[in-house]
Amino acid sequence: MTRHPLSHAAGAFALLLALNSCGKQEQPADVPPATPAPAPVAAKPAAPAPAKLADPVFTATPVDLNGFGSDEPVLRVNEPTRGVIVIEPKDIKHTSQQHWDQYDCVSFNAKRWGHYEVRVTYTLRNATLGTQFRFAQQPLKKTLMATSQPKCVVYGTVYVEKPTLYPFSLYAAATGNEPGFEIHEVAFVPAPEGPAPVQAADGSIVLEASSATTWSESMRFEPKSEKNCLGFWTSEDDFAEWDFEVTKPGRYKVTVVHGCGTGNEGSEVAVKLGEQELKFTVKDTGGFQKWSEEAVGEVEIKKPGKMRLVIDPVSKTKSAVLDVNKVLLTPVS
Repeated sequence: MTRHPLSHAAGAFALLLALNSCGKQEQPADVPPATPAPAPVAAKPAAPAPAKLADPVFTATPVDLNGFGSDEPVLRVNEPTRGVIVIEPKDIKHTSQQHWDQYDCVSFNAKRWGHYEVRVTYTLRNATLGTQFRFAQQPLKKTLMATSQPKCVVYGTVYVEKPTLYPFSLYAAATGNEPGFEIHEVAFVPAPEGPAPVQAADGSIVLEASSATTWSESMRFEPKSEKNCLGFWTSEDDFAEWDFEVTKPGRYKVTVVHGCGTGNEGSEVAVKLGEQELKFTVKDTGGFQKWSEEAVGEVEIKKPGKMRLVIDPVSKTKSAVLDVNKVLLTPVS
């Protein structure tokens, strides 16, 4: 048999490797380390249920009884008529132009100067009607609404500079061949010259002469700086009113700042607030614009709200009653 030395050597080497590996465990292949598990995330707390909204609260608002749903002021019940100037349809001339109707009056006669509120009572078949009232170059515009019953609306205020005849006109858009607009009355109602009184922080209230409504035919506000009063009080039928708001009720001392010329003293005057009435006798102050403070008594205002104070002469002894500069309401501590 022929021997192959290299083959025997290779076999011996393989045998040696086998013997060396006996008793040894097979090592596994390298394995990458396991990724640690993420920490558990805490669950978010459940969102609270939305709070139930409260039902809306609707507050009552004043209702305009003179024109429901409109911005017309509510006219006063049992309003005085002293000093009110009323123009009737027979004193108003109507003419038709191409694009408008014109209503003219030349008989307005003011007995005293001062502010007047213009009111027009009308009926209208059209849905709306644009109008303009003109008095001594003082224009007042108003859009009228349809009404089958006579309705009174306020146009605004005009100023009468002196007692005399004044013409005025009302212009309205043309309503067609058949007139749908009719004027029943035009009224000029006395109005205050100045702003409404405001109660001060200390509770006091000053009723200036300019803030009064003068229900009168001769008495009026005199605006000159040296006067600034209610003057020409030559009739005991004329009276003055102040409308004001009270925020701090309580008991108040009433003081009338007035003047009276020598020889005209002695007239009796009433000061009224609701059902309360105070009276005093006018004294000579040395002149109608020489002011004197007359404490006439106290009144009680029980709750906040709108108030009205009236100065109303009871009697007149001579040519004039008095002049009034202001009325003071002072809290009684």
